[in-house]
Amino acid sequence: MPFIIVMAIMFVSLLTLYSVSGGHFAPWCTNQVWKMLLGVTVLLVVMQIKPELWRKYAVALYVISLLAVIVVEIMGKVSMGAQRWLQMGNITMQPSEAMRIALVLILAKYFSILTGDDIRITRNLIIPIIITIVPTIFVLVQPDLGTAMLLILVLTSILFAVGVQYWKFLTAFAGMVGVAPILWNCLYEYQRQRILMFLSPEMDPSGAGYHTIQAKIALGSGGFWGKGFLNGTQSQLDFLPEKHTDFIFVAFGEEWGFLGCVVVLCLYALLLIYNYKVALNSRNKFNRILVFGLNAMIFFYIFINISMVCGLLPVVGIPLPFFSYGGNALLVLMACQGIIFAVETDKQN
Repeated sequence: MPFIIVMAIMFVSLLTLYSVSGGHFAPWCTNQVWKMLLGVTVLLVVMQIKPELWRKYAVALYVISLLAVIVVEIMGKVSMGAQRWLQMGNITMQPSEAMRIALVLILAKYFSILTGDDIRITRNLIIPIIITIVPTIFVLVQPDLGTAMLLILVLTSILFAVGVQYWKFLTAFAGMVGVAPILWNCLYEYQRQRILMFLSPEMDPSGAGYHTIQAKIALGSGGFWGKGFLNGTQSQLDFLPEKHTDFIFVAFGEEWGFLGCVVVLCLYALLLIYNYKVALNSRNKFNRILVFGLNAMIFFYIFINISMVCGLLPVVGIPLPFFSYGGNALLVLMACQGIIFAVETDKQN
């Protein structure tokens, strides 16, 4: 059932890519088919890996991912003003994507060793915070605010799941509010503009606020039933930016309306509920934290992307899982789902 849900979401993605290409398979739809086939292969292979192996090599995978993120700063490929990729022949990789899985693995291993009483001791939280902050700093420098947000949110979710006291979250939040002015000055100018445009996109309708305004127009014009397949005027006439990647949900919503959006959201909800049940029924603490962390990451992908394109959050460049065009994020998310399937299989053996 969950595998069918993932395939259904990817099928809807291909329909949308075909539509935003003007009713042509090239270039996005054809390319994405190959990436999806590779993604399914990754999922099926990862499903065969025992969770114990992920626990055994969690530290090594984290160190390798961190080194890769650091190497990006030295010899990474620059594209669209950001230095986030490593070029190896014809293959382009984004190490920060792999870091998301590596972080969940090492946090799951760390907290699986601690008892409930150990977790309540504040000094025992220093190591996981450092483990998260170090890659987050390098990712922010690239710059990649979206991935940095995800790393922090994954840590927060796992801390919540393992039973950290609520007052510590409130203290951390108060501390973040206190250093907000410093963090604001550390942001790049375009990042500050995105936040300001989130608050009031009408300040620069043809510049920094263009993405948000056009997305709202497209979603609103779809109405309840939508304009129909291949009839999305905002996407077909190229008013909608990034219509095949970050804003693909908007392109879909314009054509299929509120009803179509609800169907897609229901598919995501079913997948997240399944993953949560796998976490609850896991045979050991490591598996439970691992699945909870991966599921939280998938949730935040969905939540941030849809909130972003609806104008509820600043534009930060987070793709929609199994839906947005692209290979790096898709492969990582398929690997995440493959690990979750492997934990489910491990419980049954």
